[in-house]
Amino acid sequence: MAISFPYTRYACPCSETSPPASIPGKRSSQLADDSDLEYEDTFNSHDPRANFSLYPLENLLFCDECNAIRCPKCWQEELMYWYCPNCLFEVPSSGVRSDGNRCVRHCYNCPQCAANLSITTLPAQASKGTHLTPGSASRSESYILSCHFCEWSSLDVGLKFDKATKITEQLHKRLDERKNKKRRSDNKQGQDDNKERSEEHDDASSEEQEQGRVKADHDDAFKKLQRFYNQQLSETTDQSSTYSNSPYSSPNNLARIMSLYGGLSYSALKKTREKPQPMREAEGPRDGMATFTAEDGTTDDEELLERLKLLGLAGTTSQAQRLASPPNYSARTTEQLLPTATQLVVRRGKRCRTCRIYLARPDQRSGGFRYKIRLLSLNYIPRLVLRPLNVQVPPPSMSFQIRPGPVEEVKLQPHHTQQYILTVRNPIFEPVQVTLATRATTPGEVASRVTILCPSFTVGPASDRFEDVLADSGVNSDGSRKGALASLTGSTDPDRQPEAGKIWERSRNSTSVILEVVPGALKRRSSIVSTSESELTEKELAEDDDILEIPIYVRVEWEAVPHAAEVSASRERRPHELAYWCVLGVGRIAEG
Repeated sequence: MAISFPYTRYACPCSETSPPASIPGKRSSQLADDSDLEYEDTFNSHDPRANFSLYPLENLLFCDECNAIRCPKCWQEELMYWYCPNCLFEVPSSGVRSDGNRCVRHCYNCPQCAANLSITTLPAQASKGTHLTPGSASRSESYILSCHFCEWSSLDVGLKFDKATKITEQLHKRLDERKNKKRRSDNKQGQDDNKERSEEHDDASSEEQEQGRVKADHDDAFKKLQRFYNQQLSETTDQSSTYSNSPYSSPNNLARIMSLYGGLSYSALKKTREKPQPMREAEGPRDGMATFTAEDGTTDDEELLERLKLLGLAGTTSQAQRLASPPNYSARTTEQLLPTATQLVVRRGKRCRTCRIYLARPDQRSGGFRYKIRLLSLNYIPRLVLRPLNVQVPPPSMSFQIRPGPVEEVKLQPHHTQQYILTVRNPIFEPVQVTLATRATTPGEVASRVTILCPSFTVGPASDRFEDVLADSGVNSDGSRKGALASLTGSTDPDRQPEAGKIWERSRNSTSVILEVVPGALKRRSSIVSTSESELTEKELAEDDDILEIPIYVRVEWEAVPHAAEVSASRERRPHELAYWCVLGVGRIAEG
């Protein structure tokens, strides 16, 4: 993805590490110099770890209890509630554990196009040559699920419903009837085939014939296996122990262990040495086990292949259609696809990992997207915006273009001074004192010089939108026609020059200062003085090392009245302080 310049990224304090008191490789008694400590304190945006700690301001939250920025690694998500996105019905967690994460009402999706299915009335067919009679009026209507997008309906799979409500219950009932009917037909066919050839070997192969002719369903086999193993567990476990289902660390189990191993009597040792009764394995279809041979699956596979050849690729199900719902896992043709119940959606809250307060808490109403608590960083910390001082607007093209072409990226020329306007906007309703700090040279393989002409200034408080509309422009107006035009267009005096220690522009809740940047060279210049071979060897630049990024340490101070719970009798204004790192991406440096 292409990067658009200039940009601003904010660092979370969770990535900061305390600087060491000494330099590695030196004795512990030898303290580090001030320059080394300054280097350790500087945020390096080209460090590989910085990719996981820099975020846009819109992706960060703020904890007013810890008075710090919070990134996705600093908060913990908490499940609030489940709800259906179609009918907006809230489902408790107990219902999700018992019924699964699907809507159990009447919300279904099309198995072919995943669109919402609607319940359509299917009128009963009247007999020919008859008019409306009291007997025909009592005839019940049928209902089907139909898709208005691809015109699929439940009639394609032979499903009709008696009522427009409790669709899930009726669907399970229809599927169970189909399974029982198919099982009875298979068993009857298997019994007829086995009667002709099983009279001679009735005693020897009765169990094998039973296993061969019975085709157990997956759900029925699982239920039988579960019932069998539960019975085996209950038979093999010690019946005298009443705490077998308790966790190992429970007081009951601890008391039982102490009673077993506390006394070294002969009866206690003999009881502990007794071996438990071994469990037996499932032996037949009654226990949920069914054998499979190659002859059993040959007929089904041949029928499936013939069916797929007849239907073609259009009639074959895709992987996404089969995995959309558990009943469609074994479907191989589109004729076997069943309606898919709508999957439930969960709303999550976010808590701070340090103080455990809510950073974001959605509203309890499942249909709304509002938040009851949402502490966004853009409402608590000042925003920094960087833009060039002299913007070069390309001349408009007279040729007709359906779509405007991409804007060409302007690269920075090495050793050429560039001036930028750094604007700081205040989101809170109190005036703040802002202090900006940065190194004289940027960290990284390519060192560039940076100068902030006015590092300390004051930013006014924020106000309502209507007050911003009625407020005067930040450009000085002298009441003339030129001043009125400047206030409307936002243009400044072209002869104005930046000065050290003075701000460039001020408005109600924003202040702009000038930032001077001298980009460094990507390649070292040749020197007449002879150097060693190690210095002549140029290091190859890694990816994005040619991007000029300026780390700036922002410190904000203000005074405000404490909250209502902390209001004192004198109502004195208390000082507040906030500091954080941010990175300004200026652009790419050209080779030269």
